[in-house]
Amino acid sequence: MGPRISIVGSFFPSWILCGLIGIAVSLLARRLLVRVGIDPYVGPKVLFYLSLAILVTLVLWVALSRG
Repeated sequence: MGPRISIVGSFFPSWILCGLIGIAVSLLARRLLVRVGIDPYVGPKVLFYLSLAILVTLVLWVALSRG
């Protein structure tokens, strides 16, 4: 089942929260790379930002589930 996190009295699997944070970090990273001017040089954009979101999600999930 995995670890659960209490959010406003409801328990959610921790991977949902980690996934949302991963997506948010990926969106913020894109804004930062566009602002700096590196975004045009990034390889396949969909693959890059999807991989970044998955990486952040999995790292957070492992960090939270070690408890």
